[in-house]
Amino acid sequence: MSNYAAHILRKAGISEPAARGFAPKLTLKHHEAQDLIWAKGGEVQAWQFVISGLVAAAVPMQDARSVPVNVYGPGAWFGEQPILNRMPPHLEYVCLAPTQVLSMPTAVLWELFEAEAGFARYIAKVATWRAQKNAEMLVLMKLGNPCLRVVMGVAQFAEALASGPDRSVTEGLDGGIAIPVTQAVMAAMCGVSRAVFSEYVQPLAANGWLSISYGQIELLSIATWHRFYKLRRAQPAAHTNPTMEELLTELHQASVV
Repeated sequence: MSNYAAHILRKAGISEPAARGFAPKLTLKHHEAQDLIWAKGGEVQAWQFVISGLVAAAVPMQDARSVPVNVYGPGAWFGEQPILNRMPPHLEYVCLAPTQVLSMPTAVLWELFEAEAGFARYIAKVATWRAQKNAEMLVLMKLGNPCLRVVMGVAQFAEALASGPDRSVTEGLDGGIAIPVTQAVMAAMCGVSRAVFSEYVQPLAANGWLSISYGQIELLSIATWHRFYKLRRAQPAAHTNPTMEELLTELHQASVV
């Protein structure tokens, strides 16, 4: 495990000697589906790296719903913002599937931040990019109509599952990627009923952007989903009431490189 941990640390901008020295300080943890890793306002004790599984970062609402702003898949670190800001998290982090993580204690993170310039630049860049992305997704998922919430919810999974630690989001993914989460859980994440979720997923399947088999969704054309996700997040907040036909057109436009 130490060799694997050192490899992951090297990819975070840490020098090889430091990566080997700090790797034993990381711990391996296992979580079950629906496990709450951190509650909103709780204490974040470690920066975490997803080895396998899925973790959702969401804003809990007063009506018992939660608004997802990010989904972290294999190869993603999460939890840096409350650590760097030295403040409790404003999001809750929940496992969507059985998940295995590498955990870096906050004390170790700060030690590396002060000693390793490459790591400091890496985590600062990640935190800045995530803050902007989360703000954009929060607007879309809170103000968007059910159609938009469903399609963008699916797109979040496409990005989370397509980006691994050793490849870009579009590399080597000509085939499909199955989402290891039930449609009921996905519907809840999108803030819609199971019936409404199915209503908007069916046109996506009919147009070849995903397939449905025995209740499981398999994403197709991953590079297209990634481009669509990026372009849709960048649109003004006023564009939150598209029709399904308009979103299908946007997906088709995203498929044209």
